[in-house]
Amino acid sequence: MTMSIARLSVRSGLKYLFKSTMLDDARPTPADTISYYMATGTPQGRWIGRGLDGINRAQGQMVTESDARSIFQDAQHPDTAATLGRTYGEATIAQKNGGQSTNRAVAGFDLTFSVPKSVSALWALSPRQLQEQILQTHHEAVEATIRWLEDLVINTRAGRNGIAHLGTRGVITAAFDHWESRAGDPQLHTHVVIANRVQRITDSAWTTLDSRSLYKAVVAASEHYNGLLFDALKQNLGTDTDIRAPAQNTHNPSQQLTGIDDALIREFSNRSRLIDVETDRLVKAWITEHGTRPSATTTVKLRQQATLSTRNPKEATPTPLWELSATWRDRSRTKGFDPERVVASTIRRSHNRPFGVGDFAPDWIAAVGHVTRQRVAAKRSTWNRWNLIAEAERVCAEIRCASPADRNAVIDGVATEAEHQSVPLNEYRYSLPAEAAEDLHFANRSVFDFHGSRLYTDEATLAFEDQILAARNDDGGPTVSANVAMASLALYRKDGTSELHEDQRAAAAEILLGSHRLEAIVGPAGTGKTTALGAIKAAWEAQFGSGSVVGLAPAAASAEVLGSELAMVAENVSKWLYESMGSGAAQRSSSFFDAESQLTSYGTTNAAKSLLEKRIARLAAEQAQWTFRANQLVVVDEASMVSTQQLAAIVAQAKQAQAKVLLVGDPAQLDSIDAGGVLGWLDRQGKAARLTSVWRFQHAWEASASVGLREGHISALKEYEHHGRINHGMYLDMMDRAYAAWHSDVLSGHASVLIAPDNETVSMLNQRAQADRVILGAADVEQTLVLRGGQHAGRGDIVIARRNDRSLVDDQGAFIRNGTLLEVLGVNLRHRSLHAQRTDTGATVELGASYLESSVELGYATTAHRSQGITVDSAHVVVTPGRLTRELLYVSMTRGRFSNSGLCQ
Repeated sequence: MTMSIARLSVRSGLKYLFKSTMLDDARPTPADTISYYMATGTPQGRWIGRGLDGINRAQGQMVTESDARSIFQDAQHPDTAATLGRTYGEATIAQKNGGQSTNRAVAGFDLTFSVPKSVSALWALSPRQLQEQILQTHHEAVEATIRWLEDLVINTRAGRNGIAHLGTRGVITAAFDHWESRAGDPQLHTHVVIANRVQRITDSAWTTLDSRSLYKAVVAASEHYNGLLFDALKQNLGTDTDIRAPAQNTHNPSQQLTGIDDALIREFSNRSRLIDVETDRLVKAWITEHGTRPSATTTVKLRQQATLSTRNPKEATPTPLWELSATWRDRSRTKGFDPERVVASTIRRSHNRPFGVGDFAPDWIAAVGHVTRQRVAAKRSTWNRWNLIAEAERVCAEIRCASPADRNAVIDGVATEAEHQSVPLNEYRYSLPAEAAEDLHFANRSVFDFHGSRLYTDEATLAFEDQILAARNDDGGPTVSANVAMASLALYRKDGTSELHEDQRAAAAEILLGSHRLEAIVGPAGTGKTTALGAIKAAWEAQFGSGSVVGLAPAAASAEVLGSELAMVAENVSKWLYESMGSGAAQRSSSFFDAESQLTSYGTTNAAKSLLEKRIARLAAEQAQWTFRANQLVVVDEASMVSTQQLAAIVAQAKQAQAKVLLVGDPAQLDSIDAGGVLGWLDRQGKAARLTSVWRFQHAWEASASVGLREGHISALKEYEHHGRINHGMYLDMMDRAYAAWHSDVLSGHASVLIAPDNETVSMLNQRAQADRVILGAADVEQTLVLRGGQHAGRGDIVIARRNDRSLVDDQGAFIRNGTLLEVLGVNLRHRSLHAQRTDTGATVELGASYLESSVELGYATTAHRSQGITVDSAHVVVTPGRLTRELLYVSMTRGRFSNSGLCQ
């Protein structure tokens, strides 16, 4: 996301303001931050926003220390000290569980606008005058986005339960420009800190803004800023843009400036750059001392030394922009990119006239609105206007407009058309008479009819949901007799020892005895869903025989785990649908009918008929593998990650075969990347059996805290902090501490997972873990092969497969799945292959160069997304604000049985 948001509490807001906005992000906070922020090497902050009239400040006026204190700490007028509404304070509020927590007043919101990476690269390599032009263009886009927010989003609530959304006289914001990332890469970005004080348009009274509306519109505002920025760059500098393929491990293409090469973008997007620079210095020193280049093993050891020595930036004083620019230009040259040529090939290349709103015919608006609605419907079961605006910006990404007003009008028209083509799910409760005062309208709508308040869906989504609901209400599903079910559940023992817990037995009985065509089990992490499934499978097979339970899961790796744990056939949902009703089924059907046609044709010899009969039998048998049978139980594990469309298709197949579908999962964990939400709906409607007792964790407090985290209670985080499980600090220090704790656990023989918020951090941690294995003699990097992203692996390294490949089969007959962990046993340089052993089954497999370079990475650390479904002894999580959602944090902090620790920036 190009624009992110962070809430600033009164207690920590000013501290954050001086540390992360008034100070340079990349450097630690000096002891005297209040007097230091002016000298950070970045420009002094400036005031922007229409609300400045209320505090007698002007647009662009410099932000002083005293003004910042008055507004963000004391909520006072900076000149008169008059209170701007109620004073900031703290209130103690009761929690549902009977406890209490402190509700801290919100001082403001930090909107961080970061230009796309190609724009940062152009800015970094440009001469000073052009740098100023780019910076000013960025300012124009930021200020246009703030005006857009003031027009459509920023409101204050009034009336019972805040039913009315009243307009304001604008926001008071302090904007601070920064030049670089933590690693010293060019990253032009601006912190725009919005004060949580606005004047109500009806009576000019000071009040707080409606943060819920702001948060709902953040993604739309981010996409809108992108469009405005590229529009302004074209107008001011004559740039063009193009859409780049999705980056590694992401699904989203990006828009970048034409003329800025991807390799240059990667050079300026490397969080490990500080380590690279220090490693190069150490290697040069080694060569000077020893007269020869260090071996691969020694180089790895030197890099580890560099990693430890660059944990925190040491610079006590900021680096001036001119010096940073010189460094960036030198780096560009070392990568083969002459700065002057890069700049010349990027600016003054576009000669096309930008579009005005009058250039777009109504038919075009309607067509683009249709595409926008379809794209949103593919991702979501329900949506609001902000979702449509964000998608409209993505659809219109390459359309350059002549002015912010033109872009606003075009996007508004497309989103409105998409809104008209959607099916509303809720109505507005109140209306205004035609003669109502103007100030009872906001964003050209009634104060009761504000943007984003109405939810929408479409006919296809409703049809899929109707199919699933009909299956839930269908009482014709197969059941297990009470005698068989109760006897089997009483005898069932997990691993031959542990009896079922009461809630597991109750949930299993509800599924076995229930006659619905569709059933569901939900439960928080650690409640023993797999154990309950094991008991259900045993009872079902006791009634209907071996093979009467089949498993499906959203990913091949999770399907393999499900099949292994429950000793049954399990498959990837997408693969099942492909083979049962998609292209795989179509190909077999075509071959089947072709063979039958040949079999009945005149003149076919007996020998040919025999071959055709055998072919027909094989094709029929293959299709039967992908067909449900009567009285079968179809278990869909991690069902929250399966889309509504896919679930509807599975339910339709089960109904046709007279089988039964069982959805299992936790709707509070990760959801489907496509339109989903069925499992959560069933849970909220009381149509799912529930597991409630958390058994995974060694400590009782962690069981209850994990449930609080699942429900989004702030008090749960305080519980983790109280027990020393959450610590705060600078980013690099927190990453170092998480790694050290994980490495200590691994050396002690514990199963541990190291979780990072993004792929760049994962890569850095992987390189460090590899170096430690080399130092300990557990891995050899003298003979290595290249992996994806330029990493290398040798004997003893742990690697992870990132793509399903059914042609890569291990010596136990299983294919290599996305997420499979392997240890490298040997390197064959002649054939450019690795001989590797799976860490879960012990099976071995040969991985060739093509697969290695496209689909294998070092496998020591992982992202939160990939950690779902893992259960280990301990988990160590690196948390960066804005990178982990509640769902991702919940998943990450519930992987370990004995310990789950979060290290937060």
